[in-house]
Amino acid sequence: MSRSSASFDLLDERVRRWIWRQGWTSLKDIQENAIPVVLAGNSDVIISASTAGGKTEAAFLPILTSILQNGKLCGYQVLYVSPLKALINDQYRRLSDMTAEMGIDVIPWHGDINSARKNKSLKNPNGIVIITPESLESFLINRERFVKGAFSSLQYVVIDELHSFIGTERGKQLQSLLSRIEQVTRRLIPRIAMSATFSDYDAVKYFLRNDGSIPCAIPPPGESNHEIKILVKEYISSKDADISIPISQEIYNNLRGSNNLVFTNSRGAAEEFAVQLSDMCEENGVPNEFRVHHGSISKIERESVERDLQRGEHPVTALCTSTLELGVDIGKVKSIAQIGTAISVSGLRQRLGRSGRRDEPSILRVFSIEGNNDGLLHDLRSSLVQNIAIIELMREHRYETPSINKYHFSTLIQQILAVIAQFGGFYPKDGWTLLCQNGAFKNVTPELFLELLKSLGEKEVISQLNTGQIVVGKLGERILKSPDFYVAFVSPIDLTVINKANAKRIGMIQYVPPVGKLIILSAKRWLVESFDEATSKIYVSRIKSGGAAMFAGEGVDIDCIIVEKMQEIYMADTIYPYLDERTGAKEHLNHSRIFFHHNNLGETSFLQYGNEDYFFNWAGTKANRTLALLAQYCLNKQCDYGSFYVSNLIAEDIELLRQANKPDLVELASILPRQLKTFQKYDYLLSDKLLDIEYANTYLDLWSD
Repeated sequence: MSRSSASFDLLDERVRRWIWRQGWTSLKDIQENAIPVVLAGNSDVIISASTAGGKTEAAFLPILTSILQNGKLCGYQVLYVSPLKALINDQYRRLSDMTAEMGIDVIPWHGDINSARKNKSLKNPNGIVIITPESLESFLINRERFVKGAFSSLQYVVIDELHSFIGTERGKQLQSLLSRIEQVTRRLIPRIAMSATFSDYDAVKYFLRNDGSIPCAIPPPGESNHEIKILVKEYISSKDADISIPISQEIYNNLRGSNNLVFTNSRGAAEEFAVQLSDMCEENGVPNEFRVHHGSISKIERESVERDLQRGEHPVTALCTSTLELGVDIGKVKSIAQIGTAISVSGLRQRLGRSGRRDEPSILRVFSIEGNNDGLLHDLRSSLVQNIAIIELMREHRYETPSINKYHFSTLIQQILAVIAQFGGFYPKDGWTLLCQNGAFKNVTPELFLELLKSLGEKEVISQLNTGQIVVGKLGERILKSPDFYVAFVSPIDLTVINKANAKRIGMIQYVPPVGKLIILSAKRWLVESFDEATSKIYVSRIKSGGAAMFAGEGVDIDCIIVEKMQEIYMADTIYPYLDERTGAKEHLNHSRIFFHHNNLGETSFLQYGNEDYFFNWAGTKANRTLALLAQYCLNKQCDYGSFYVSNLIAEDIELLRQANKPDLVELASILPRQLKTFQKYDYLLSDKLLDIEYANTYLDLWSD
């Protein structure tokens, strides 16, 4: 080390030797600050720093020191949970390099790792096991006799990319799994969380350990003077002009010759732009540098894109979705682009963090798209202003508050069946104590738990013996035998697309296209030849032109922090230097502000636009969904809503709603039909009462002035 480091001196000599071999002249601030608290081993730790900011080393330099100082023990010392198989493979390579001369075992554990390798590890469990939540669930159920011994020496649980778990079914499943492990080992095990996009640390602490049974340390990440370059261009979509052509031309002109990631909001958009860019390369007689990467293309193609990006032997620009948002090792990426409207601050920050490594600036291009026939939204340039709002919040290091108080009844159903499969059954009080009182589902009361058991009993998911013990029922047995039982979330119905010429798997789509239809997949055009219903396989052949991408999609709720920032932008006169003048972004923002002030929207919440009335409350999607339902319930009015407005409401309506005897959110949810409230995997097993409670808790929010 070129300067003295108290933290460096705390590390085992073998770990220090590894650091010297890397040629480091100093530890990064997050590493300097994290090493003492992780090494102490008496608290949970949240390690938050930018992508490539040294988080993995901040966690594992002290963890490896602890393992080395304690000597070889029987059982894994570290349980490392990761959201993706690809991430596990990356971290396995990384940790194997770190531990090569330390005698510490590292075992990757997921569906693609063969059983022989896993069984060999189980005979002498030691070191670090890297695993997904789904594989950990399978481990607890199917290898129950190994669990106690395998985790008897556990010193740390490490959770990578924690932000990707918070508020999701997988996250609730992971919380429950960690709780179940601690109840088997009968001791608290420090949890180390890593992510790049935290701001509300209280919510993160609660997610990490919801009973506060041990303290949680947050080492300072240190000051970052990393340079960020941003450019926002705006394009107006219309029936007469295909804006994908000028956007593709910009990408072609500016990104060829280097490695880049271009994010879209859907797999279909990624495919459309990738194939258009491929056409441009062919027309200009140059090699095609543009590839596509998302969850529906074949694993072979995804890994090929990742490998080519990582090697850097020739330029690759990947058109991708959130699949490349997480920290899969893709080497040096020059820039990031976002096509369309960014939908979250944390997501855009995570994406931006993929570029600008090795002391180079992070570069972000945003291609904002505005509809020409959207009326009010067009006049307000809502997509442009939303993009600006998210960029400004990102620059201020302000992110969405994680959703940590959902009931997650669907995941609780899965965990009930998992516990029955693991232990054979449970008594209702013991089940509630295990999963709720001392587990992940703390907001589920005994009354709600019994209501859930009753609902599951009526549908024969579970059964109750004369002794009172809960065991698996007929339907429950079928669910447990399902190959995707370990997955807590809904998997889309995927149809496999096969190249008829060579029988190779291209990827998946979510709809059955008619024979003769042209589709786009894996950045290539295909003609649908036939569909085999028995095997859910679609056979296709290559074509040169035409086609459309076919994938399932879903809307996303916009957080109130974003729309509040949008209102602030409309009301201000700030000039944002990153707005491109050539595409009119600066001019269009100015026009939107003129429209805003001309209609006095800084003073009033009401606007008549054409034949429609609008109420602006800048409260976010959940609050406006709630307000629209209240109008239906109390006023018998049907209202559309967005993230910052509700239509068909005038001042008198709002006054009536203020004075009305309003229902609670659960009663409000009851006016919707079941099919509009069934989103999570096992929601169909819930009683109407529980489904309404879940919907109200997850998708509604009280509106206030």
